[in-house]
Amino acid sequence: MRPLVDHAVGATRTFEQIYRDERPKLVRVAYLIVRSQHVAEELVHDGFLRLHQNLDTVESPGGFLHTAVVRLCLTWLKRRDMERDRLRRLPSDEDGSTASGARAGAGADSVEDADELWEALAHLDPDRRAVLVLRFYEDLPYEQIAEIVECPVGTVRSRIHRGLADLRKEIER
Repeated sequence: MRPLVDHAVGATRTFEQIYRDERPKLVRVAYLIVRSQHVAEELVHDGFLRLHQNLDTVESPGGFLHTAVVRLCLTWLKRRDMERDRLRRLPSDEDGSTASGARAGAGADSVEDADELWEALAHLDPDRRAVLVLRFYEDLPYEQIAEIVECPVGTVRSRIHRGLADLRKEIER
């Protein structure tokens, strides 16, 4: 495969090198947002597919991947929440099961990590969780977070402030 010029790191790397270098970090970030290892790996894979489809136009493969994976995570969370909401609305039979035979919340990912902080983080609103992960795990500046999640810097600051307040409440429970 032909080498790519990565303007962000000032080096030439092959797609395989980018995959090897970026994948572990991206899987961890995705896991922290979606709280499922399997889903995180799938979303990172989708991010790499998007990179491969846009190789000729991407100047910073690492940045492209990071943005793509975070956006894929947020989309996945919104779809999951919408599905759960719709399942809750289904009429129940006498035995408590829904008309489709599935229970609301069935298949929900269990919290695998017993650490209190990560467990509390899992209960936060997905948008607030994402900005907290990007700010405190990825150590990104507000401006870059705003660019990734496609909202104004003031909204990022507000989400971080409110997310930290929510996190404190969750930990106190």
